[in-house]
Amino acid sequence: MAIPVSILHPGELDTSADKFPESRRIVQIRPLTIGRFQLIMKASRQDAGLIPLLMIKESLVEPTLSLEQVKQLPLGLVNFLIDNIREISGLTGKKNLS
Repeated sequence: MAIPVSILHPGELDTSADKFPESRRIVQIRPLTIGRFQLIMKASRQDAGLIPLLMIKESLVEPTLSLEQVKQLPLGLVNFLIDNIREISGLTGKKNLS
């Protein structure tokens, strides 16, 4: 998946392909399994803020990042990755129980 330049470099006016080639903006993510999701929920029981960070750490195949590295990612990139992880993991729809 290619990450848009606007996510990686917010406010950058020159977004030319020469300056930001797509090959340097590619990441590979995998869907979360129920087992991994349960582990994430258990590990983040005391700190709900860890949920998105652990989701990224567990889903990101390439490049692999440590939790400390994930914590250093810009917020816009975290939101972009979480949206895509939720989509490929089937977590996008909300059930209406009424």
